Amino acid sequence: MNQRFPVFFSEKRPFFMEGAGIFALAGQNGDSSLRTAVHSRRIVDPIFGAKVTGSLGRVTFASLSAVDESAGRDLPADSPDAGKDRIFNLGRMQYALGPSNYVGAIVTDSAFAGGFNRVVGADMTWRLTPSQRIEGFALGSHTRAPRAADASSGVGAQFNYTYETQRYTAQGSVEHYDRDFQMDTAFIKRVGISSGWAFLQRNFYPDKTRYGWMRRASLFSFTQGGQDRIAGGGDVMEVAGVRFNFTRQGFLRVDRSFGFEPWAGRRYTRGRTRMFGEVQMYRWLYVDGEFSSGRAVFYDPREPFAGNSVESQVGTTLQPSGRLSQRLSYDRVAFDHATTGARVYTLHIVNSKTTYQFTRAFSIRSLIQFDSTQHRVLTDFLSSYEPRPGTVVYAGYGSLIERRDFRDTQWIPGSGSYLTTRRGLFFKASYLYRF
Repeated sequence: MNQRFPVFFSEKRPFFMEGAGIFALAGQNGDSSLRTAVHSRRIVDPIFGAKVTGSLGRVTFASLSAVDESAGRDLPADSPDAGKDRIFNLGRMQYALGPSNYVGAIVTDSAFAGGFNRVVGADMTWRLTPSQRIEGFALGSHTRAPRAADASSGVGAQFNYTYETQRYTAQGSVEHYDRDFQMDTAFIKRVGISSGWAFLQRNFYPDKTRYGWMRRASLFSFTQGGQDRIAGGGDVMEVAGVRFNFTRQGFLRVDRSFGFEPWAGRRYTRGRTRMFGEVQMYRWLYVDGEFSSGRAVFYDPREPFAGNSVESQVGTTLQPSGRLSQRLSYDRVAFDHATTGARVYTLHIVNSKTTYQFTRAFSIRSLIQFDSTQHRVLTDFLSSYEPRPGTVVYAGYGSLIERRDFRDTQWIPGSGSYLTTRRGLFFKASYLYRF
């Protein structure tokens, strides 16, 4: 809610996870605009998929084709494109130049209702010394919207440098994306920008005989800045903090950020204080939590405004046995108007995930999520049978429970009760053949 770009969710479907690493471009990461060039969750509801991966000498290659019915299914019934499918075709190749060194190429194509998005590009990674590495990529896109007469083109590129030893880490990155660059297969946060970032970290290793409970302490600094041609201005962010690594997989991070960002032609001050920690307290109990507070922006394209937000999260994972795992988490976000102090919204999200592994091949999973802003509960129950990696059969049931605030055809907020509005059965099979 109230973000400049969608939330990133990792892929969980075995068909897309198998061999997915080859589609990653050198240098892509979460701190830059292009998080991943092939985010298979863009293929929302495939009715057909085929994938080929392999290697021949120094060459590693892969192709992926899929037909996604969600694009036309979600359109209004009277739309001329309702019911049409989006077709994806992807190709990838890497040529090894030695240990940890390669050059590669990628081609992606998506087509829907006469429109298309085609991207070609190349990438490389080269280890200069055991402690130094350079990597980068360049992409070009050509796009035409459905029923549009003209097409648009754009380029995107990124270059990274990394220096890393046991005590020091230094990283730098520069990137550029044209306003008209588009990549339908990618998870990309922003286009129309030119920016860069630098990261520095110093590690300290306490004496184990005196501080046996601490493994490492690190001071770090992250600086990012650039020009956003679509939002209309430059942005700067500076983050400074400390990390601690403890025994029992314990971790604690405390940092402070400050800077400014453009949005809808205006510049907004930003800055937050954040704490994050996790620990495996016992073999059967894992606990994590996060808290942050500071300046924020309400990203309305017409009437944006500055605000203050407080975000908190706490979670726990119980594993009483090797077969059973129970994950429970709670998130809360409160946003106040910076000028008036009035509460704009309060968000509560509760997630529950239960997994039971009957045998190596057979398992069941239950997901339940409550979202206070939409007053709804999502349920998802899934069983899977995977006799061997890549070959799997799924069967499940899902439902949507929503609060309906109508009373005698009148809208009265908070007056309704929760009712099941959607339910459905799910079955899917995937078969992997190696040759």
